[in-house]
Amino acid sequence: MIAPERWYEHQKNYQKYGIDMKPQPEPRQRTRRKREPKKITLPFGSGKKAAFSLVFLVGLAMIMLIIITAYSASLRYDINSMIRENSALMGEIENLQVKVYSANNVDYVENKATSKLKMVYPSDGSRVYISGDDIPEEGFADIIKEKAYQ
Repeated sequence: MIAPERWYEHQKNYQKYGIDMKPQPEPRQRTRRKREPKKITLPFGSGKKAAFSLVFLVGLAMIMLIIITAYSASLRYDINSMIRENSALMGEIENLQVKVYSANNVDYVENKATSKLKMVYPSDGSRVYISGDDIPEEGFADIIKEKAYQ
């Protein structure tokens, strides 16, 4: 048996060195050398020129964005005004269609004929029935025209 002090030492070496209980060569510590920062080269110069050019391009892009937004707002206003005009015209068309329907309505025509033109419905005695034998050979329209202009 191993004395307790040696046992603890053995455990410590086992944990430290592993199975073979021999010290491993210590790894060399790398010395870090300072890296120089990479220089970014821009196609339009470097330094103050680059900063000015970058600010100029960003400003130009913002101005273009504002112009495009204003133009789209103008187009939207024009479209909305055309939609308003179109709806007004559609309302007028509907009113005219109602007037045409009411002017062609049978009740309207009958009322106009009786009130303004003083037409009346024929009585039983004033009705004339025409059969196929009563059709004149010369033409019915010619006979009516002849009687009308006499």
